[in-house]
Amino acid sequence: MAATLLFFILLVVAVILLALLLALYLVPVTVETVADCRQESAWATATVAWGIAAARVRVADGVQVLEVLLAGRRIMVRDIQEMVAAKPEEEKEEKAEEPKPALPPGEYLSAAADLWPHIQRIFAAFVRSLCLETLRGDITLGLESPADTGVIYGYCTAVRYALWPAEAIDFVMTPVFDREVFEGTFTLKVQIRRPLLILIPVVRALLQKQVRQRLRQVSGRGAPGA
Repeated sequence: MAATLLFFILLVVAVILLALLLALYLVPVTVETVADCRQESAWATATVAWGIAAARVRVADGVQVLEVLLAGRRIMVRDIQEMVAAKPEEEKEEKAEEPKPALPPGEYLSAAADLWPHIQRIFAAFVRSLCLETLRGDITLGLESPADTGVIYGYCTAVRYALWPAEAIDFVMTPVFDREVFEGTFTLKVQIRRPLLILIPVVRALLQKQVRQRLRQVSGRGAPGA
């Protein structure tokens, strides 16, 4: 009976782990940023979503909140200003402890040299998984000098036509020569596909004792040479 129960528990754990790995391989991470700037107001949002779970930061006039969403519904809201204001109290408690001696610059250079191959593999996996979905901008710009406005408009126009074949990119600038103004909207949406392929080199690096030692040293939680 006990052996059967243990086998059933292990089977359930294995199924959950396989389902999680499959989800990490098939479900992309979506990062989306939307900003709008007008003379009377400005706001911006940044959202990171994976499946039905998402975290969103909203910044507007006098409002800075962090929201956690599940299936599009808010399940938690935190004021960012209150979170930042609470940090000085924690810093005071940390300062009360005896400060640890700083590492010599050579230790940081040595740690960077040891960690660089792993960082390079992780970055390469990240770039391969990155996919641009949307990059759109509609800007109205007027500077103090009409000549400067014309120069920037010329550069933007050249870049726009150079990127014309890319359907995901659409950037339009409207120049204004008789007054100073900066208004417009900006939208950026990217997908990180196959996030599991990024986690694999991360986990592989963390499984190495030397990497963990170097990370502890750089973070100040380990002694040099430990």
